[in-house]
Amino acid sequence: MQKHHTIPLCQIADDPNDKLTIKPFVQDDIQVHDHNCFELAYVTGGHASQTLNGVTCTVREGDYFIIDHGSCHSYHDCRDFTLINCLFLAEIIDHTLTGRHSFDELLRVCLIRYHRQYFGKTPANRIFHDTDGRIHRLLLGMQQEYEKRDTGYLEIIRGRLMEILILTMRQVVQDRSALERSMEQFRQNARSNIIFEAVRYLESHYREKAVLGSFCREYHYSLPYVSRRFKQETGLSAQEYLQKIRIEKCCALLAGDTLPIQTIAQMSGYEDMKFFNRIFKRMTGLTPREYRKTASSL
Repeated sequence: MQKHHTIPLCQIADDPNDKLTIKPFVQDDIQVHDHNCFELAYVTGGHASQTLNGVTCTVREGDYFIIDHGSCHSYHDCRDFTLINCLFLAEIIDHTLTGRHSFDELLRVCLIRYHRQYFGKTPANRIFHDTDGRIHRLLLGMQQEYEKRDTGYLEIIRGRLMEILILTMRQVVQDRSALERSMEQFRQNARSNIIFEAVRYLESHYREKAVLGSFCREYHYSLPYVSRRFKQETGLSAQEYLQKIRIEKCCALLAGDTLPIQTIAQMSGYEDMKFFNRIFKRMTGLTPREYRKTASSL
């Protein structure tokens, strides 16, 4: 395994006590490293190969990405490669986030409505593209505020950082909506496909016990065969996908209804509350009670 080193926020910031820094860089090749904070990097020119958590891809002008606290990345084959780098601790957004090291945790507290909509692959450690230059303009404004440090500069920076996060989440939700439309069109064109039929069945029978077994009996398939194909074609086991559906339903009910948590769990297919609480915490990072409280406060 390639060794890496940590570049702390205090090493880059103008003041070692700063909880955020934003600066332009002419970036040369750099070995694998991480940060003790979040990093929002925006490519202002040129291109390079970036390896992030073991995955390598080309990044170029207009691309930007939010790197999770502690994630390892490196740049190589840099060609006229320039960046605006914004390093920040979670508490710069809200003091209640002090000590949070996961971008998903940050979203659950600050943007839980968006989090409910995408409820899937984290926006951290992904490449986005600034199609209209809006993200770039916001970052330039943040950079100017950081350099001048006039009265209220941190509040202005916080507002613009939140705007960047919201715009990014909007892109995630829109991408998901486009994918869902594409998937639905594919289902319409391939109704006999075993896995799409299985997915549709799980989505409509998620409250029932042994759902996949029921599907196999009804459609005369072998359970081991369908289980294997499901994992191969979706990347999730049928049980993992079922839990995802159930927890999504729970989240919607917790945020928009006053029913008791146990009733919501039962409505979503859970009889064992101990198991429900464990799976809910594992998938959302919050207990059902914490999730409801956070959603109702927004």
